Amino acid sequence: MSKEKSVNIIVIDDSFNNEEKLTSIIRGLGTAAHSTRVEDDEDLEEALKKVAPDLLIYSNGMELIDLPAVVKILADHNLSNRTSVLALSREGQTNDINIAMSQGANDLIDMENEAHLKNVLTRELRQTQNNRRLTTLETAYTESEKRCSSLMDSSRDAIAYIHEGMHIYSNQSYLELFGFEENEDLEGTPILDMVGSDDQTSFKKFLRDYAKKEGIDSLESNLKNADGTEFKGKIEFSPASIDGEPCVQIVIRNEVDQKELEKQINLLSQRDQVTGLFNRQFFMDSLEKTIAKAKKSKTESALLYLSLDNFQDLKDKLGVIGSDQLLIDVAELLKKTCKNEDVLSRFHGHHFTIIHENSNREGAETCANKLREAIEEFATDINGVSTTSTCTIGISLIEHQSPESSEILLRAEKAADESQQQGPNKVSVYVPKEGELTQKEVDSKVSNSLMTALKTNMFVLYYQPVISLHGDIDERYEVYIRMKDKDGGIIMPNEFIPAAERSGLMTAVDRWVIGNALKTLIALKKAKRNTKFFIKLSEASLRDEKLLPWLEEKINAANINKNSIIFEIKESIAVTNLKQSKALAEGLAALDCSFALDDFGTGMNPFQLLKHIPADYLKIESSFMENLSTNTQNQETVKNITETATKMDKLTIAQCIHDASSLSVLWGMGVNFIQGNFLQEPMAELNYDFSEMAG
Repeated sequence: MSKEKSVNIIVIDDSFNNEEKLTSIIRGLGTAAHSTRVEDDEDLEEALKKVAPDLLIYSNGMELIDLPAVVKILADHNLSNRTSVLALSREGQTNDINIAMSQGANDLIDMENEAHLKNVLTRELRQTQNNRRLTTLETAYTESEKRCSSLMDSSRDAIAYIHEGMHIYSNQSYLELFGFEENEDLEGTPILDMVGSDDQTSFKKFLRDYAKKEGIDSLESNLKNADGTEFKGKIEFSPASIDGEPCVQIVIRNEVDQKELEKQINLLSQRDQVTGLFNRQFFMDSLEKTIAKAKKSKTESALLYLSLDNFQDLKDKLGVIGSDQLLIDVAELLKKTCKNEDVLSRFHGHHFTIIHENSNREGAETCANKLREAIEEFATDINGVSTTSTCTIGISLIEHQSPESSEILLRAEKAADESQQQGPNKVSVYVPKEGELTQKEVDSKVSNSLMTALKTNMFVLYYQPVISLHGDIDERYEVYIRMKDKDGGIIMPNEFIPAAERSGLMTAVDRWVIGNALKTLIALKKAKRNTKFFIKLSEASLRDEKLLPWLEEKINAANINKNSIIFEIKESIAVTNLKQSKALAEGLAALDCSFALDDFGTGMNPFQLLKHIPADYLKIESSFMENLSTNTQNQETVKNITETATKMDKLTIAQCIHDASSLSVLWGMGVNFIQGNFLQEPMAELNYDFSEMAG
């Protein structure tokens, strides 16, 4: 799949006109061009300190620097293999392609011969992308070998490599297992010397048979160490290579350590990465068990939903890292205040949940007020700033007639909302009103409306422009869905999407959006408009095994332009659905569609995710855009994301832009695209003038 790219260009010319014409032609070829013009060797040296060019265009006959000098300077900066050099013919100069190429240029171009000029630029741009891919692969290969070597050296499993029955490498665990001190002591030693005398014949036969086949195999055998002591061991054999030469890897696993590792991984999967408390999934599993226990033994418990008051103001004041530290400190306080048998979790954001076991209403209120008072009296020092907060707590009681877990949780959230309406630092207990519908009953009503809307086409698409910060005037829009009521009024997604998710209707809603977006793209193609749509996918669609075959059928039938659709998945959903996200991204690439990670940057190490999922676009988490022009921590976060994304050849989108002052900050950071209500709110018409931002 071809992807939108950007290139860095240095133009050596004494005229602005040629620079502008060349960058315009390159942009017309579908590549964003960032150009720098220089006139002499000092200018070139200074420019190379700031940017490593993909393409350098030298205008023949420059008085202050000649082509051989340009090529030498590039070589001095180790850029000969990275930077393509083109000579540009000029009137009154020697414009001989053979001379230009003998002096180090890849070709000679002429502004008057536009057809040849475009062909050469297309070729060089393609070569630039190939060079980047090669560099990425070489770096990944080198890093992979380093990681592999490091992992083997630190592994508790005994690992060795053998070639034609001889040891060529052994890790420390292998050496210790067999009683050797240095790898050199084993190098060249036959593997048979490690096998007990009674098993040597069967071991030889196994090796002969293994050499005739490929794959992984194992053998249990008596092994012996350097002093002749024999012990039982299970050896795994698999094909490998060292320095390009084929060999066999053998692994003798430590079963006890393996079980301990699995135990540790299981424990980590239950924990929130920031606070160390239990995470949302573990909490919901525990809540299910508590409800089942209450129904079986008629015991009472309570769910407490705790929200820190004015957290957004604190986050603006402390920044992302500082606000995380506040959450860590509050988590420690809650652990000290809760009972040992209580289940305490960071549910999401600045919201915590507690299952207060074996407690009636009075006990739950006492516990909640104890927590509220502890936070009210608590002060912590963050980056030299004394920080305090209060909290609001909602309580939902759990007894033998309680509804399902999602309803219990919703009731606690409602109680917390009621507390906040009364003011901060309050506790409320949820009391069902007579005749009140449960969430399941409410969802059922909304689901009926959704089914009707799907059948009668009562949905409508809205579009918000995604705008280039670097002169690219191609049309890009994010696609949103709205629902019409019986009077033609517009119902916003937050009023029906949660019910659709809980009722299993999101795949149908997603497919309606995709199907109608394709119809719009077909019409735009007929109108000669090159438009791209960003379309969000739900977790339900991500998990839908029938999605890719359905997309293939619909996209092929639509015959739209390549890369016209970029599908989005939230980073948080991708993290918990790695296998499905990778399969989706790879499947979309085969369909000439792109893939974007939405709300990117919220995880502890978000770029680790890109080692598994080949995303083309990164939509930066919207909270990092808050007070961007003045919040230095948000600026640093966005800058780091953008710089790393650029190195990985990913395109970045800053969403939810609130003000004009943010635009210059984002432009200076190299963010590729921007989006937000400040620029234009989502509308039913596709009428944004993309040339405005291009100047």
